[in-house]
Amino acid sequence: MPPVDLGIDLQAQVPAVTAWTAQAHLLADAIREPGFAAAAVNASAWAAGVNPEATAGLIGTATALTSGDCGPQLWAQADPCPSDQALLSGAAELEGAAADLLRHASALARDCRAALASACAAAAAAAMALDAAVTAAARSSAESSLAAARAEIADCEAALEILDDAGRRLDHAVTCLRRVPDDLAGTYEVPYRHVREVGPLPHEGDFLLGGVSYEAAR
Repeated sequence: MPPVDLGIDLQAQVPAVTAWTAQAHLLADAIREPGFAAAAVNASAWAAGVNPEATAGLIGTATALTSGDCGPQLWAQADPCPSDQALLSGAAELEGAAADLLRHASALARDCRAALASACAAAAAAAMALDAAVTAAARSSAESSLAAARAEIADCEAALEILDDAGRRLDHAVTCLRRVPDDLAGTYEVPYRHVREVGPLPHEGDFLLGGVSYEAAR
């Protein structure tokens, strides 16, 4: 199975956008990529005859990151995964990508919360200035400042709803992907023990049979 190519370049996307909500939407779209990639790895595993219990982490990741839109891709036609190590490598690559996106989501949410606090302070200051205004010019300036601050507050609040949801789903995905090695080892405990204690299984070429990995069996 070839390495998973997520095709995500957040650094190229996010800096060009200034509105917090727009940045949040870009991130929400970006996390779908590893979700569908997880579905593709799962389909490849199932094509090789892997028990679905061993790929529960991939299914959970795909479901969480695509908001459940990955159904057909989970069992789509795919080239069979050639070995347990290929499956584990794909899951590990996805875990790294999801962890990177989670760090980005956390940093973006942190910066957005700081901007929200600043906008709230600006709104309070503008409201005080509006109350104290004695000229039409001063009142107009205060009203403009208050409107801008309120718009920033609304933008930040909308963005944080998206970012917090994306962060929760990414955190769940990372947890799911970290389970894959244990799920695989637990599902195939008996053949792994055989490889560890006796030697290779028969039927060369079948997943977790002739090609079972000594590394994974340790």
